[in-house]
Amino acid sequence: MKGPVVAIVQRVLPHYRIPFFTGLHGRLAASGISLRLIYGQEYPDAVPRTVECPEPWCRRIRNRYLRLSGLEIVWQPCLDAVSDADLVIVEQASRLAANVPIVLGRRKRGRRVAYFGHGKNGNPAAGLLGRLGTRIFLPRVDWWFAYTGLSSLLVEESGFPPDRITTVNNTIDTESFRAALHSVPEGELAALAERLGIRGKNIVLFCGDMDGAKRIDFLIRACLELRRRIPDFHAIIIGDGPFGYLARSAAASHPWIHFPGALFGAARAPYFRLAGALLMPGTVGLAIIDSFVSTTPIITTDIPGHGPEIAYLEPGVNGIMTCDSLSGYVDAVTGFLASEELRNRLAQGCHDSARRYTIASMVERFATGVERCLSL
Repeated sequence: MKGPVVAIVQRVLPHYRIPFFTGLHGRLAASGISLRLIYGQEYPDAVPRTVECPEPWCRRIRNRYLRLSGLEIVWQPCLDAVSDADLVIVEQASRLAANVPIVLGRRKRGRRVAYFGHGKNGNPAAGLLGRLGTRIFLPRVDWWFAYTGLSSLLVEESGFPPDRITTVNNTIDTESFRAALHSVPEGELAALAERLGIRGKNIVLFCGDMDGAKRIDFLIRACLELRRRIPDFHAIIIGDGPFGYLARSAAASHPWIHFPGALFGAARAPYFRLAGALLMPGTVGLAIIDSFVSTTPIITTDIPGHGPEIAYLEPGVNGIMTCDSLSGYVDAVTGFLASEELRNRLAQGCHDSARRYTIASMVERFATGVERCLSL
């Protein structure tokens, strides 16, 4: 007898999602459940970018994008691909037009439908229309796969039954990065420090996309003030994007600011090993997982717009969150760098957190939620 079919529809398939879906496919297959992943492509020049998945259980479709007065609508031609599924899991977003027939047609077709996401509408331009769509469609699904505990709380506050919410603890594969960190020879670290002209241990790092939400201008101003206070202070800025020119210009003017550009995977490991803190005064998302794995405590600010993964931050335990002011941020970084006890305590907190937020745990949570939803 054929087992249940679960179809997951993703607007894009970033490289960091491949280990999760591969693990989920194996875990569900062990329970007699078939997984089908349907994915499209990003808007031109946007991030994250889709990567190809050659597995036979993955299907590529061609998204169509329409932009009108700041509002983006995406049509995902996936209805045929999910027609025989017992459970269809879609991303919760008002811009995804295919969600409408999938959600509204679930009873007629005798299948279950679930959301996977942040728990809130992430498109500010959607305005009233987006909020109205969320209010109408959010309770019309059978299950919710929420990114984090914060996401689960938002869904529950909307009136959705808490016993039909699975908190998956969204994360990325950490094993390859952990192995890269452990495999950096001490001699290579010493050579890198020598090449950068670094003599002390007051080194900070930024690593991420350089878009407006990351506040690169704030970061540079904070680093200038930190150097004024701490003579041997050095900053390493990894990444690129629309505001990368600010880091490039700062590095050209200040020899203690180092800008190697965009680096990925193992290439980042030596810089994380050198740094004592990860400075991210703008929005924080999955970068917090790199902070935990590398035991490089993150220091951020209390601003709106953080990703749901900010729920993993425990101020004073595995990182620091300051008020949204330059002086408050600089004071916190200065205090952290000056205190060996605080450095060690937060590094240990990162180590402990890294053991909780793993792909294996995310796969098991998600698979258990699928099984419970199918049993309704």
